[in-house]
Amino acid sequence: MRVIAGKAKGRKLSAPPGLSVRPTADKVKGALFNILESRVQLEGARVLDLYAGSGALGIEALSRGAREAVFVETTPSAARAIARNLERCGFTAQAKIMRCPVEKAVAWLEAAGEKFDGVLADPPYGKGHVGWLLRTLATSTILVHGGWLALEHHVEDEGVQDFPPLRLIQQKRYGKTALAFFWKAMPSNHPSHSILKAVYAGSFDPITNGHIDIVRRAIEIFDQVIVAVAGVTTDPKKGGALFTAKERVEMIREAFADVLDRVVVDSFGGLLVDYCERVGARVIIRGLRAVSDFEYEFQMAMMNRHLKPHIHTLFLPTSEAHSYTSSRLVKEVAALGGDISGQVPDVVRRRLLEKLGPSRG
Repeated sequence: MRVIAGKAKGRKLSAPPGLSVRPTADKVKGALFNILESRVQLEGARVLDLYAGSGALGIEALSRGAREAVFVETTPSAARAIARNLERCGFTAQAKIMRCPVEKAVAWLEAAGEKFDGVLADPPYGKGHVGWLLRTLATSTILVHGGWLALEHHVEDEGVQDFPPLRLIQQKRYGKTALAFFWKAMPSNHPSHSILKAVYAGSFDPITNGHIDIVRRAIEIFDQVIVAVAGVTTDPKKGGALFTAKERVEMIREAFADVLDRVVVDSFGGLLVDYCERVGARVIIRGLRAVSDFEYEFQMAMMNRHLKPHIHTLFLPTSEAHSYTSSRLVKEVAALGGDISGQVPDVVRRRLLEKLGPSRG
């Protein structure tokens, strides 16, 4: 077994001796995390690894950017293997191992007020753990609303279904092994449902004054606007990002420091409509700079409508002063030493100077 991707990529992991632990095959683990990262943002997440075995799933999450992981494993030899693997990968400081049955661990974590963004679970096959786990996580406070569960189970295990507010969103099969992905929806009586929210998503690499204009006009319409930074883009025209997702989030928060009671800045992965459901928003905001933007934006809006009919798209035309401004042009002008004052917030101009050198921008 090896860590597949991230900071500890290629590090070997040891499994405890005997047949009491069934390590996840690298092929299945790779598929699990490919699907997971297409739907959620692992970076900065707090993760709970239940029935942890060798700790391979939780360690993979840490390697891919999770902030912290708690491992629950009852077998002494497996708990020792987790500790060795964490040390080998350099993640000991970001992890905690609980050597006890999962039932006791969940009860203790709930009583302690612990909360997690996501849960990884690989329970023993054919022992009836799946139904219990789903029922428990549906009602337990340890998995936050908007959180996710990635479950590995035997294809013949029963009870892999919705347990509201825990919703089954995707399933895959690999031989006798199946993967199921759930997310925990906001309850209908949650305070956030009384707030009119919209999501304005993009790569924002970097955010420009054109983007700023759209958001400030949007908060005249909505109670709250969530600026959602896409951690990964599938648009080949955009290529690699100049700024990391974390840097982009930081810059946007500083740019909206005066209205952070109305503007929430977040990062996300996967389908935008899935993210909207997780945060309880029913409107997607899209900015239009010119008529040429409309065809692509219209197609995207129709696809989002097909995927989630209850989520709507609102088009806002960019103000005339910013109709020619784009992140790509701003980066090109700054790289060639041009003046980008008035095109981006001050924080972005400073960060671009740091990235490109003091003689630029």
